[in-house]
Amino acid sequence: MKSNSKNNWFYGVDSIRFILAFLVMLSHFDNVYANALKHSAHAIPRYIGYFLANAFDGTSAVIAFFIISGFVIHYPNKKGIPNLVEFWIRRFLRILIPLSVILVAGHWFNHPENAVVWSLYCELIYYAIYPLLYQINLSWKKKFLIAYAISAVLIVSLCYHDIAAFIHQSNAGYQGYYWQLNWYLTWLVGLPCWLLGVVIAEHIDDLKQATTRQVIFYRIAVYVVSCFCCIAKFHLHLSYILTMNIFALLIYKWIQTEIIYFKQKRPLEALEKMGKFSYSLYLCHPLMNVILGTFFVYNTFTYPLFIILTIVLSYIFYRLVEKPGHTLARLITRRYRPAVS
Repeated sequence: MKSNSKNNWFYGVDSIRFILAFLVMLSHFDNVYANALKHSAHAIPRYIGYFLANAFDGTSAVIAFFIISGFVIHYPNKKGIPNLVEFWIRRFLRILIPLSVILVAGHWFNHPENAVVWSLYCELIYYAIYPLLYQINLSWKKKFLIAYAISAVLIVSLCYHDIAAFIHQSNAGYQGYYWQLNWYLTWLVGLPCWLLGVVIAEHIDDLKQATTRQVIFYRIAVYVVSCFCCIAKFHLHLSYILTMNIFALLIYKWIQTEIIYFKQKRPLEALEKMGKFSYSLYLCHPLMNVILGTFFVYNTFTYPLFIILTIVLSYIFYRLVEKPGHTLARLITRRYRPAVS
């Protein structure tokens, strides 16, 4: 069910956001357990180590973030953007205030946050062009298909080195990353993923309730494919820029199923609350990892401590920076609302 029909919000979305941010964090933290098990003299521990080394795929989680972003932006604006200035101010400030603080802090630690901010630059571009896309007299599904075609042409024409590396199974010219075209072109590569979220928002109210079996199926399918994409990137020379937009179609079905499932089901309250600071966790964890490394030795004993403290510090950042930024954005946009007669 919707948690608040007035605010056009859905239960479950924040839970998914936290899980995705958590997966991104784990993908950026060196998994000491995987490294230790992979060097075991016994086969079973080695296989477990190989699994753990590919168990957390941050790029897949980012694609899911793009889809969720398109959904939450479009759903309350399906019938039009009530106030364009207010829309832009609120969306930009919510990202830019925390991002600016982290960029300044990261300057002193050689910008570890660069591992994640590329996706935020893409998000800012999506917010900027969303009202312009609204003016195109085509269905959102057709806009998605056009964006998908443009993205495919861009990948084939500019990332031919990764295509050749896969065909010849060679490291020559191989990059493997989704953001290899830098943010000023990566946003075009990722635009169809973001538009998939818009497509979900367009018809979500007309979809029937999802079953528990369907949700479990899509959760397992998405996780298994994400692990395969991670393995394929490192061992089959199959670049993320070749797999992620295809994988996005399955992620789209998963997220859509989750959203309609939680129309009638209640997610775990703790996950919903933790989802409120998922952006802070996503933004802060690379910097927190570096800072914590100046105080603690990173090993099998402190690895859980790094994870716990990163979550705690990200929550503190949310309370001190991100949440006040939301309040400031609301205060600024009040002046742009039309007076009620």
